[in-house]
Amino acid sequence: MAQSFTVQLVFGSHRIENVSVQWGLALGGDTRRDAPSSGTDIEVPAVVELLDLIAAGAITAEQARDKLNRLAVAIKERMNREWDEMIEVMEMPTPRIVREEIRFDERWVYAISTDETPDSIKIGVAKDIAQRMKSLQMGSATALKLRWSSRGGFPLERYLHERFDDMRTHGEWFDFQGRLNPIQEIDEAALPFLQQYAEK
Repeated sequence: MAQSFTVQLVFGSHRIENVSVQWGLALGGDTRRDAPSSGTDIEVPAVVELLDLIAAGAITAEQARDKLNRLAVAIKERMNREWDEMIEVMEMPTPRIVREEIRFDERWVYAISTDETPDSIKIGVAKDIAQRMKSLQMGSATALKLRWSSRGGFPLERYLHERFDDMRTHGEWFDFQGRLNPIQEIDEAALPFLQQYAEK
């Protein structure tokens, strides 16, 4: 189920636009299967541009590695979620002709970032936040911090992703730079959804 994505890599004032990334191609076999970026491929010209930034001293190799690992993890999570949703649809006893009514989901929606870039925030969903944090940390060179969480699952996550779509940088990562209090903003954005759909 290979898929292609077009993303931009942002390093402060430096941007690499329209980067082509593919997920799910069986390239490289099992050689690097345990790497956080396993299963994700990026176009060579973008890699060359990234190396040029490193060579010029505009960014560090660690920043480049961290960004690429975060990108790969975000794509993996998206594909895993889409796979889980597809399995759920396939297991439904009767086909759904209309969009399923939004129902409250007990899974956790979370917001995480690092102390180095606190305004770059990932909004994701997990049954077990601690386990998901542990998994994400493996793909990050800097310590991740949990900033906010709430029950609500996929419906709340989708709601927040749509609410902050204009700030999306890639996958589930959003750039809140210049915002006074990003976490309060996320909390306030989630409130109408929770008031409407949360189980009493």
